[in-house]
Amino acid sequence: MDALFEFLFRASVSMAVLFTLYWLQLRNSTHFKANRYFLLISLMISVIVALVPIHYQVTVQTSAKETFNEFSGVFNNNISSETTDTNLNSNISISSILHLIYFTGMTIVLLRIVIQCRKPLQIITKSTPKKINNCLIYENEIYNTPFSFFNRILINPKYFKQDEINDILTHEKVHIQERHWIDLFIIELLTVFFWFNPFVWLFERAIKQNHEYLADEGVLTRGHSPVRYQALLINQLMGTQVIGLANHFSSAQGPTRFKMMTKEKTAKRKLFRMVWGIPVLAILLVAFAEPEYKTTASDPVTENISAIPINEETIKVHGSVRNEDGTVLTGASVIIKGTTTGAVADKKGMFELNVPKSAKSEIVVSYVGYKTAVMKVNPQLKEQTFNLQLEKEVIGININTNALSSDGDVPPPPPAPEEFSKSDEPVFIVVEDMPQYNQGFYGLERYVQKQKNKLKNELFFEGKKLEGKATVGFTINEKGEVTNIQILTKSNDIAAKAATKIAGEMENWKPGSQRGKAVPVNFAMELEF
Repeated sequence: MDALFEFLFRASVSMAVLFTLYWLQLRNSTHFKANRYFLLISLMISVIVALVPIHYQVTVQTSAKETFNEFSGVFNNNISSETTDTNLNSNISISSILHLIYFTGMTIVLLRIVIQCRKPLQIITKSTPKKINNCLIYENEIYNTPFSFFNRILINPKYFKQDEINDILTHEKVHIQERHWIDLFIIELLTVFFWFNPFVWLFERAIKQNHEYLADEGVLTRGHSPVRYQALLINQLMGTQVIGLANHFSSAQGPTRFKMMTKEKTAKRKLFRMVWGIPVLAILLVAFAEPEYKTTASDPVTENISAIPINEETIKVHGSVRNEDGTVLTGASVIIKGTTTGAVADKKGMFELNVPKSAKSEIVVSYVGYKTAVMKVNPQLKEQTFNLQLEKEVIGININTNALSSDGDVPPPPPAPEEFSKSDEPVFIVVEDMPQYNQGFYGLERYVQKQKNKLKNELFFEGKKLEGKATVGFTINEKGEVTNIQILTKSNDIAAKAATKIAGEMENWKPGSQRGKAVPVNFAMELEF
């Protein structure tokens, strides 16, 4: 699922659940102020829970990595990631259509709000207000119904001829003093992003209705006659609501408003119904929690290690470590095979250590992204020099999406996955970090499965079928970016283009590092369609 749509779906579900709780437990309560905060906090929680889900860690053990030595000679590290063009990028996918529909809806709702606000803003900017009871009042003949717009009151001059003008102004003044416009601004903004969700419109209606309850309560507590005030509301029954960001005097009318005005106050103990929001929130947090996969690699070469016995006769071994181009590999690990003893190449690539004098003594030199070198130490010498040139390696990734669902989602499976297949050759990696995709190998498998489904749908509408195999090579550079994309093997052009697109649209990885310094690493990923 696209990240945007996944966020919208989660937020929409949260809104539906929390509004249902409000409808069942709180809508008939006369604790209007508490209801106001509950509605606003529910909206905020819905967005935050969807935007920032909690994470839990899953540790999985992987086998040793596989090096694709057959690709080492053909992998071009200077190829541009943009040189391989594919016609798949120009195709209109289902995802693109959904994005177009969504953003079109957003634009329409946003234009609706802008158009509604245009006339009130013109009235405010072009006319001189009257100041009555510390309120700025703008007379206009465009709107028949009085309403407050942010901290302004717009009213038709005919109302100044009525005896009930003080009731009307008091009503709108309550809206302004309690800053109801903040609630309206928030909910109107959310309708732009969640226009497709019916519950966001129900929230808007509930918030505006609750505002009127608060304003009615404010009028009556200020000593105004309930009978005359209710008669005034009846006279306004034909008034219409015209602006989303405004509190209209005649909005939320009907039997419910009169009932709430005269209803016996709800007992304070019933405020504890809001506590139901806590388990609901907990359920939402758990439902939307995302796993973070932490992989630990088992290495057969390092399983049985030991320290050098004290006072054992040793051979002084020193030298340098560089790559094929002569570049110094600072931080390369130089370890005595089978022990915990070793050295690290300095800024000039130089190292020095003492190796036990034995016919079996060997040193193992490793650097992320390069083939590990195992060098035998001559026990007949007192001092030996190794000037090593490490060759770049291509790390193989075997993708198995059989366990995934059709949409690419997968719960953490109990068996440990094999991120890298076992190799017959010994591999030695010491405290160095290989590049990691978001959520580890599970995240990579899930991404690949989603891309496969997406490409199959695109090609289906073109009358083509996605099948075959392809091995795509790429480099994760020091910034974690996917570069140097190239096809190493392919069974057909369609599979090759699909593999290129999958590699090209991967999000950034966590880069590989050697002694805390980011380094580029080559990968070869086998894909079967």
